[in-house]
Amino acid sequence: MLLEIDYQTEILLLEITIIIARSFIELLFFAIGACIFSFLNVIIYRLPRKMQFTMGSSMCTSCHHKLMAKDLVPIVSWCSLKGKCRYCGEKISVRYTIVEVLGGVAAVVWTLTLGINLWAVLAFIATGIVLTGAYILYDKVREKNADKKAV
Repeated sequence: MLLEIDYQTEILLLEITIIIARSFIELLFFAIGACIFSFLNVIIYRLPRKMQFTMGSSMCTSCHHKLMAKDLVPIVSWCSLKGKCRYCGEKISVRYTIVEVLGGVAAVVWTLTLGINLWAVLAFIATGIVLTGAYILYDKVREKNADKKAV
């Protein structure tokens, strides 16, 4: 009887270890996805404005102050700054955080669904392309509608 308990305890500990390791791996994928989609935020903002997105530092869209490294941590920075610029206090759109969360979720969903392989990477890239295009298109339509209302 005592051996059965030890064996069962060993199995339980092994299962708990596997769950913790898997959770850590998925958290890592979430962070990577959020960071990559954070860069897509830069593309979404700069590409339609014909700004360079491969060079130059991130900046506040209101005061144009160069952001420091601590201001660039996806999701965490927005939450810690309560959705406001550290320098001018202007509200930062929650949209940037939503894009980052979507990136994290996409990375986790694709790796859980397809495994850690090339197909998951391709699905993640496709998700990023579609999301970037959708947001750029949304901004253009919104801008045109605002122009029509102004006239």
